[in-house]
Formats: sequence, structure tokens, C-alpha cells
Amino acid sequence: MTIVSNDPSSWPIINSNIFFTYWAVAASVVVVYDWALTLGQEIELIWRQRWSLMTMLYLVIRYIGIVPHPVVSVLRTSHTRCV
Repeated sequence: MTIVSNDPSSWPIINSNIFFTYWAVAASVVVVYDWALTLGQEIELIWRQRWSLMTMLYLVIRYIGIVPHPVVSVLRTSHTRCV
């Protein structure tokens, strides 16, 4: 159940949550944009070559921040509650 209050003392918390959400969306857009721009080069230079330790490290570093991001976003928004 959502509790909504018009108490002015909770406005800074609401504003900081909105600010954080805008920054999270902006960061996500930048990451997806970068991924879309470099996907062709990644397919050519990484996915079509022989697999090695460096290839695996590159892919882990590249996708470790992208894959869990939607999960964290969903968990964060499911626990948000306005007072």
C-alpha cells in the first residue's frame, strides 16, 4: 500500500529520489548509446577471433555493469515508498 503525505518535511527526500532517478536514467542511456556505437567493432574484433583469457576478461568487464543494472533498478523501485 502506498502512503502519500503532503508534509513539507518529506519534500527534500522526494526531490533527492527524483534527482537520483534522472541521473540513473541518463547514465543508462549513455551506456546503451556507447554499446550501440561500438557493437560493430566488438563483433569484428572480439567475437570473431579465437577465444583467449583476454577476450574473456574484456567481455566480463564490458558486460558486468550492463547486465545487473536492470535487476538493481527493478529491486530499487519495488522497495521505494513515499512517506
